[in-house]
Amino acid sequence: MHFSLIKLESDHLDQIIEVQSLVYPAGYHESADVFHRKLSTSDASGHRPIAYGHRDDEYGLLASYGIAHPWISHEPPPMHSQNWALPAECDIVHLHDIAVAPTFRGRRLATALLEKIIETAIADGWRKMTLVAVRDSWPFWEGLGFTTIRPHDYVGERGFWMQRLLVPMTTAAH
Repeated sequence: MHFSLIKLESDHLDQIIEVQSLVYPAGYHESADVFHRKLSTSDASGHRPIAYGHRDDEYGLLASYGIAHPWISHEPPPMHSQNWALPAECDIVHLHDIAVAPTFRGRRLATALLEKIIETAIADGWRKMTLVAVRDSWPFWEGLGFTTIRPHDYVGERGFWMQRLLVPMTTAAH
């Protein structure tokens, strides 16, 4: 099985929503409208979201997606907010999500997405990335160089707001 790394745009929304539905319980799902805003909004400085995915070359299906967007360093972004908007001035890039459809797991697609998102974020001038680790995923993120800022409840579950200084992953390996 072969995959192509592709840049995601708003016209990929249906496939992103499909992968989301395969990966997360319904309480975690964000609407197509929120995803559209996260893919198409820039801050006052012109910083744009970073979004990539893997397409299965044989069938053309989206196998994974990763989305990061500008944000502020003093609090995680709200989730499931129908009024979601970027702050005017952002100082970090926030990794909204990396998801791999169950059929395609075990092929290092998540790590490849993170590497590409970090590479792009560094090229765009970002120095720090945050994320909210959910569903007991924090050990995975720690293994990729993220450290906990503080606990953060998400959809009634314990999660962790985490951060990572942006250096290429090859130099940040443990």
